[in-house]
Amino acid sequence: MIKFFRKIRQSLLMKNQTSKYFKYAIGEIILVVIGILIALSLNNWNQKRVDNNYVSLILKEIYYDLSADYKIIYEGIEPRLNLKIKGTEKIKEFMIEGAVVNDSSFINSYNNMNVGFALTQRTGAYESLKQNGLDKIRNDSIRTQLLQFYESTIPRAVQFISEYDDYIMDRVKILEDDIFNYEFSTINDGTTRQIKVLKYPDNLDHQSLHKIYKLKYRDTRSKRYRIKYLKESYNRIMRMIEKELEIRKVQFKYFDSTVLKRDFS
Repeated sequence: MIKFFRKIRQSLLMKNQTSKYFKYAIGEIILVVIGILIALSLNNWNQKRVDNNYVSLILKEIYYDLSADYKIIYEGIEPRLNLKIKGTEKIKEFMIEGAVVNDSSFINSYNNMNVGFALTQRTGAYESLKQNGLDKIRNDSIRTQLLQFYESTIPRAVQFISEYDDYIMDRVKILEDDIFNYEFSTINDGTTRQIKVLKYPDNLDHQSLHKIYKLKYRDTRSKRYRIKYLKESYNRIMRMIEKELEIRKVQFKYFDSTVLKRDFS
């Protein structure tokens, strides 16, 4: 093709047809420009296609990450939180009664009141998206929700729970010395462990116990609120991703909350 155009230029110059040569040169430039624009257009189209396929895949992976984390909240965290709530309520009953009928039942309820949990989250798919550019997601609502969820909602919840747990633990350890003695007990497999024994089993109206209860009550109430808020955040962003994947006609496995273990007894 290049040789063909070169022959035309040489022929026009040899025939001294300068005006035709300039017209031809302009036409050739226009053709070159059109060719470049077409090449750029094809390249842009191909890049958009690649980006679109990537976004569909990454949204699907993020959805599965969210589903797995949400399942852990239902089947792992909420049962422990429910145990904590019941333990706290039972300790209040013991204090109101003013006496312990069964020492082991009090210790069991006290241990339940102290049950903890750790928030975990899968962020691999989101981190991959962040490295490749969040702007690849054209849906502003989803992009904003993902950014807020992974950069603010989750980190703040994790930080608050871990830092407040440390604060509570330090305070409670000091107060426990006023109401518990510690003994070693041998269990069925022959190993020994340290257990708590009430110093005053017939009198639970101890100021330190009331302080521990208040700390644990506030802690339980705060955790219940934060888990509720997290579930709402998970639900909101998962529904948005579902709709986007449906629009993109991406095949994926819907998260089925009905199969989760909801027995928190």
